[in-house]
Amino acid sequence: MTKKLPPYAKEIDDARRKGLVPARGCMGHIAIGFEWRRDIVPDFPVVVVPPNRDPAEFDWRFVAGLDVFIMHRDRDIPRLHSLCCALFAAQASDVQTFNTDRVCRGDNRAWLRLVPLWEKRPCQENQS
Repeated sequence: MTKKLPPYAKEIDDARRKGLVPARGCMGHIAIGFEWRRDIVPDFPVVVVPPNRDPAEFDWRFVAGLDVFIMHRDRDIPRLHSLCCALFAAQASDVQTFNTDRVCRGDNRAWLRLVPLWEKRPCQENQS
């Protein structure tokens, strides 16, 4: 079964198929949000993961090689892991998350940069 693109991703996907890359802003190439708002990051390409949808249901191949910025709230955390896994499976270059609820609480851990599993250091060889 072919997966569909997430909302607002068609223009980005079309450009990627033509060999184009969105201009990189200070936070990355594209932003992803869990709310039906395209203005979460002004003047920035934004894709939405609709409420009550598993991010793994969508085709994320358009993020390959791109730096991705995810805006989320506390209530989105259960789906955040699934989204990050889908993005890294599609070979996103860099994924950063920003929790707006933590900012409102004055928590200095609102930003998080994730590292894909393939960047982990290799295990030492078994010395048997």
